[in-house]
Amino acid sequence: MAAPPAVPHPTDRRARATRTAGTLLFGLAALWALNTVLRTAFSGRWWLWNGIDLAPPLAYLAVPLALLVPAALFRRLRRSTLLLAALSLLLGAGQAGVHPGALLRDRAPVPADALRVVTWNTFFWHQDGDPERFYSYLRRYDADVYLLQEYQNARGDRPVPIDDLTRIRAAFPGYRISAEGAFLTLSRHPVTLTRALRPAGLPAPATDWPDYWDIRILRTDISVGGRTLSLYNTHLPDLLNVDRNPLTPSYYHEVGSHAHRRLLHLRALRADLDANDHPVVLGGDLNTLPGSEDLRWFRGLRDTAESGTDLYPATFPAGRAALWRLDWTFASPDIDIHRQSLDNPPAGLSTHRLIELRLSLPPQPSTRADGGRPQPADPKVQP
Repeated sequence: MAAPPAVPHPTDRRARATRTAGTLLFGLAALWALNTVLRTAFSGRWWLWNGIDLAPPLAYLAVPLALLVPAALFRRLRRSTLLLAALSLLLGAGQAGVHPGALLRDRAPVPADALRVVTWNTFFWHQDGDPERFYSYLRRYDADVYLLQEYQNARGDRPVPIDDLTRIRAAFPGYRISAEGAFLTLSRHPVTLTRALRPAGLPAPATDWPDYWDIRILRTDISVGGRTLSLYNTHLPDLLNVDRNPLTPSYYHEVGSHAHRRLLHLRALRADLDANDHPVVLGGDLNTLPGSEDLRWFRGLRDTAESGTDLYPATFPAGRAALWRLDWTFASPDIDIHRQSLDNPPAGLSTHRLIELRLSLPPQPSTRADGGRPQPADPKVQP
């Protein structure tokens, strides 16, 4: 008679399970390290990466930290796994969009005369909601300036223009209104310039509303206490379309088309900033992720989240589950940012959180003996 098969000793089963778990952990660490290296190399540099980079930025800090502890417990490939997790942490920490200084920042009193600036992607205005509820939410901020995006509706997946100016004037009496394309800028202060930036060489619009595609930056200059402040209301083209199937060629064709449009709009913005000697506040839905090389277009400006109290200033989707920072505000270094705060709009109003700034402009430059104004040694915005 044949002998019965040998039953593995429990210790042997545990050893095999431990070796398997260690190997799987090493594989996970290797895949994440590869993803982190690729993001460092390609984010904001190669258009195809826009259609691949779907991980929330916070993951580039959280995942390697989560790998370090179990990696130290397994003998199997321990050193290699720890090295890969450490590499991921080293490369990913700057891409996570975390602001540790927010934990130490106190809420100092804001000067009474500080400007209040609000920027918000309204998500198709009040198309699917109560207009009065929408305007009541905006009015409660009593802002000096509103930079509002998606002043529009949608018909299916196609944007359509709207004209809500009569209701806007009734809701915000005394405000100056600048409206172009899908942008609306409201200011309590006199407007001295309104200009939509239209880059040359844009491809034909994808719908019968050209301004939606051709205008992605609205510049409005206002006069505040004798100073001119330039406001850039901005909504850059999407990185990708989450409603499309990433396994189809049309998905990547659209990613490439959006990337081309983004580049042309960003070049036009950079050229306008370089030629502008006024203090600048730029805000809106930039569809740009922390750590992306796309942020090079805003060098010389200050990320106002540095003055906020949010450790992770994510803005999308609105609510406690906000994981991606798509909406940004920047300002010239000589503008004093007293506070940046984020707010979740009431349910149903928008998928984006609202950003509120409290700021003070730099003092008026003194006048030279010849009647002119001194020129700064360096431009306010560096290329």
